[in-house]
Amino acid sequence: AGQIGLSGTVAAALSFIIMSVLGIWMNQGEYQNLLDYFIVAITVLAVAVPEGLPLAVTLALAFSSNKMMSDQNLVKHLESCETMGCATTICTDKTGTLTTNEMAVRSIFMEGFDFSCKDPSESLGNFVLNSLQRPSAEVLQLVANLISINTMNETSLNFHETDGGGKSIASRSGNPTECALLQLVHELGFDYEIIRNNTRGRSGVGELGQYLSEGKQFGFSSSRKMMSWAVPLPDGGYRLYAKGAPEIILSLCSAEGDQADKETIREMINVYARRGMRTLVLAYRDFPAKSSIADLSESGLTFVALAGIEDPLRPEVPSAIEQCYRAGIDVRMVTGDAPNTAVSIAYQAGILRKEHFIVDNSSFENGVEMVAANLRPNVLMEGKQFREKVYKTSSDDEKQFDQAAFDKIWPHLRVLARSSPDDKLTLAHGLNQSTLFENKAQVRHLLEEFGISIFPDRQVIAMTGDGT
Repeated sequence: AGQIGLSGTVAAALSFIIMSVLGIWMNQGEYQNLLDYFIVAITVLAVAVPEGLPLAVTLALAFSSNKMMSDQNLVKHLESCETMGCATTICTDKTGTLTTNEMAVRSIFMEGFDFSCKDPSESLGNFVLNSLQRPSAEVLQLVANLISINTMNETSLNFHETDGGGKSIASRSGNPTECALLQLVHELGFDYEIIRNNTRGRSGVGELGQYLSEGKQFGFSSSRKMMSWAVPLPDGGYRLYAKGAPEIILSLCSAEGDQADKETIREMINVYARRGMRTLVLAYRDFPAKSSIADLSESGLTFVALAGIEDPLRPEVPSAIEQCYRAGIDVRMVTGDAPNTAVSIAYQAGILRKEHFIVDNSSFENGVEMVAANLRPNVLMEGKQFREKVYKTSSDDEKQFDQAAFDKIWPHLRVLARSSPDDKLTLAHGLNQSTLFENKAQVRHLLEEFGISIFPDRQVIAMTGDGT
């Protein structure tokens, strides 16, 4: 705008000088015409600024989008550059945004033993195979079959030959979680492609390809939080392989199992989650020989293993979040992970701080774990609990969004775990529509009682991750 004003001033001055020279000196005009020349010059200046501003704004936004592109931010609409500069709240997902998205299975619980590899230079597969409590060959084969068969074709590992004649992973493509599982299969000494291609009802190549329709896939979705694949057995019947969120798969496991074993599994889930790991349960079920595809169901499963998948935090994240807080921008995590996993990553990232926990400073010095149970009310919520609180049922049995109930929650909310894309939409909509800042008494109470500052205007929300 300053450059436009300067250019307009120069153009107006030149116009006045040229008209004066031509009208007075060369054409012998009257000096009274100087007033007309001055008015024309002022008109040029007045027109130059508003006519040039749209172009200047467009150019500025274009330069901003190019700068953001160099920072790996794709801008589809130029005006969003200006909107992003006004953001007051960032709702970020975890995987791939706060973390590196380079997942690896670093812990696995099977046959009653916890195999956790703490040496970063050693693979988990090698650690398991050299362990004194090495699992039986049957269980290892079952784990390899379960993972190899119950993963998508789009997920694959690319290998290159090593000097010793072996194969080493060169690159990975597809779903990062499934890539981590397939890498574990490779570390255990199995070839997932051979297992897939030699399994009737799963293979899509060679002679077995014609029997692909005999298998059945139960696809993954954010609401189901699990995936299954059923294949026919050589002696008749079917075997269904399942993997998914621990609370979902364990609820589908057979009640005939020892309840103490389930409690042990749940304890291990909490142990892995406290380490910031994403947890997956692997299970299966055999159906008798007379069963058909129509008889298959994801129930009565048998537990096989619990996998703990590590996804390291990006090193630049804590400082970036600290800069956001200093700039007055709130940062909230919205993830589909389990509560303890989300809390661990949020604390490492700096989204959760000591004041968000009930424990005192001496407890921190004694090494108290940063877990969901120690958080203050409404700092962490699961998607289901969040929906129950912010929606009310009308007389027509229709669920309606309750802004008043939402306004009681969002100032405290820092982590939304086990959430769905709809929960993200609800959160963004509620924040944008909130007029809590107009309630001066409540704003003062939040500041004095909890140290929470409310932005004195409508919220502008930036949302990242799946479903946005």
